[in-house]
Amino acid sequence: MWFSLFGLSPTFADTPPTTITDTDIETLPTYLVEGKKIENIDIIKEELSRRPASTALIEEKEIKQSRGLNLNDVLQFVPGVRFQSRFGADEGQFQIRGTSLRNNFHHRGITILINGIPFGDADGFSDFESIELLAYERIEVYKGTNALRYGANTIGGAINFVPRTGYNASMLQVRAQGGSFGLYMGQVSSGRVSKPMKLGFMDVIADYYISVSGNHQDGFQDHSQQDRQRLNANFGFKLGTHQEIRAYLLGGNVAERIPGSLTLGQMEANPQQSSSLGGISLFACVPNQVCNYGRFYNLWRAGVAYRNEFSPQQFIEIIPFYSYQYLDHPIFQTIVQDNHNVGAELRYHNSKPLFGHDNAFLIGHQPRYGDQHQRRFSNVLGNRGPQTQNLNTRTTNFGTYIENQFNISDGLVLIIGGRWDYSVRQARNELISPFSGLVTSSRSDLRQFNAITPKAGVVYHTSSTSQIFGNISRGYEPPLNLELTSAINPDGSTPTSAFLSLDAQRAWQFEIGTRGTTANQRFSWDFTVYNLEMEKEILASVIGGTSTFQNANGTRHTGIEAGGSLLVLTGLLAPGTPAQQDRLIVRTAYTWSLFQFTDDVFGGSTLIAADGNRVPGAPEHNLAGELRYDHPSGFWIAPNFEWSIKGFHVDNLNTVKNPAYFVVHMKGGYNIRKNLVIFAEGRNLTNQTYAGAVVVNDNMGRFFNPAPGISGFAGMEWTFN
Repeated sequence: MWFSLFGLSPTFADTPPTTITDTDIETLPTYLVEGKKIENIDIIKEELSRRPASTALIEEKEIKQSRGLNLNDVLQFVPGVRFQSRFGADEGQFQIRGTSLRNNFHHRGITILINGIPFGDADGFSDFESIELLAYERIEVYKGTNALRYGANTIGGAINFVPRTGYNASMLQVRAQGGSFGLYMGQVSSGRVSKPMKLGFMDVIADYYISVSGNHQDGFQDHSQQDRQRLNANFGFKLGTHQEIRAYLLGGNVAERIPGSLTLGQMEANPQQSSSLGGISLFACVPNQVCNYGRFYNLWRAGVAYRNEFSPQQFIEIIPFYSYQYLDHPIFQTIVQDNHNVGAELRYHNSKPLFGHDNAFLIGHQPRYGDQHQRRFSNVLGNRGPQTQNLNTRTTNFGTYIENQFNISDGLVLIIGGRWDYSVRQARNELISPFSGLVTSSRSDLRQFNAITPKAGVVYHTSSTSQIFGNISRGYEPPLNLELTSAINPDGSTPTSAFLSLDAQRAWQFEIGTRGTTANQRFSWDFTVYNLEMEKEILASVIGGTSTFQNANGTRHTGIEAGGSLLVLTGLLAPGTPAQQDRLIVRTAYTWSLFQFTDDVFGGSTLIAADGNRVPGAPEHNLAGELRYDHPSGFWIAPNFEWSIKGFHVDNLNTVKNPAYFVVHMKGGYNIRKNLVIFAEGRNLTNQTYAGAVVVNDNMGRFFNPAPGISGFAGMEWTFN
């Protein structure tokens, strides 16, 4: 399916543009634009240092030196953030601080942004298959309820993908790689900036960036073939010295077979098999391969971003966008959807001093509307049978956010802000007899969700390169349409309206931490302690043998996130000046997660979870480490590991655990010339059988998504300026 994303162009200041410089990243030409500067990595780092919450920045070098296949490839060393591929693809279980552990399929609970603009459906549902990591210059991660820079409203935080433009791209780039399980990937991209032109009395500079990419894999498990084709393009025009307009168009064509999860016994006996449990009837076809489970869609998403710096310290941004998705999704029944989403954002920023102190004020408004028409058909051994459902859902959202950063002194920043969110969900659900074709039930519903969520924090700069920070923030997150339209109420009854009796989840977040680097840049650290007092956390549960969703009365998410990088030594094999020395660097990321129920949870009269039980789906202790060697000739090698130190529960009653695992990987590369790079990666080198991703509370006991066995990948990238 084809899809498009869009976002804002980079911000500007008063100096010429710069690009990332590194021995492993080629330096691109700079372009003078009077009165403006392309937003570079140093500006972003300065902005992140003013956030009163834990953040992470994935730079271009790390994206390019990874496989770029899924988010685990680039987020492995971000403490508190966990992405685990479900069947070796870019579809995966993504969670920050455990607030989206109900994600047994696709994504919710964390705002995905493309250059600051929300991506996904209006109700918050999303996926990853349309996102091409290699088309982005950097990835910004904002953890928790304080993620307000771009108006994020989810409790888990936000992840912002920033695309390349003509200002930071090569005129031609070709990348190809292949490896185990029939994987091959390719990307061709081009970016360029025009010479100044005249439009009346106005100077105009145009630029473009286009990326065309695709990948295929046969898959580790049976029935797990994957295909992706993606288009990413943006076209910008600088109008004079104060205005810019940029159009974004991204498209995706996604085709994938779904092998399904396994029981622990099945995984240990043969992790490459597809799910084989279940029976076949006109109402449900369960064995994945027999019933030809898959997901096939086309998506287009387009938008225009306009920015006007109407004074030296003020600007407005106006961004309308639209997307269309067609989905054909054979699972227990075949789901067919037409999905339209339209939205916009108006953002105003003012950085004028206040009372003689530096100050930055931001306010924005985000209207969004979604209209989805879903038809469901019987799955007859992988073929579309009689229609069983006709469902129409509509989502209307209005979100207004405000934030102010005030420098109390040179080293102390106070940040206050908040959001108002109002959401309306409407549905009409018609159930159809597969035998007669007649409507047997017609139910309608309308639900409104409304909340104000304040946020406050401080950042104290202990030095020019280090800070301590803290925040107290409120979070609010309504349920998705697919959660509201589940078949069984939390009390075990069949809904008499189109929606379940399901409430929004809320949380108070308390967070304190420190981050920075030493003066000599040899050691960097990021250490955070947080506590989330969750109310009405949405759970994926099994009630009366049927999978559904319900609210917990109370849960508590407490954690420690610790990451660091240390330059151990230089000049080991290549002594000389600092620029000519080799380097040995160690980095690590540790996450401690204690997620617990603070009250009993019932489904009717059945105990679903007991007070004190662990919220399932995430390890209590998770550690990643890497030892990296860089030689000035351009050669580098980096063995690394992932360690789930203890097994973790996968069901609310805490009766089944995903076993602990320790997995070793290694990657490396060589810059043959400035514009030609080769790279390789070996994964799961000891061929461990383990489940990285899990399905919490599966109604058939199939909790485990086996990770791929021992595998190898290699590729090359060539650029021409």
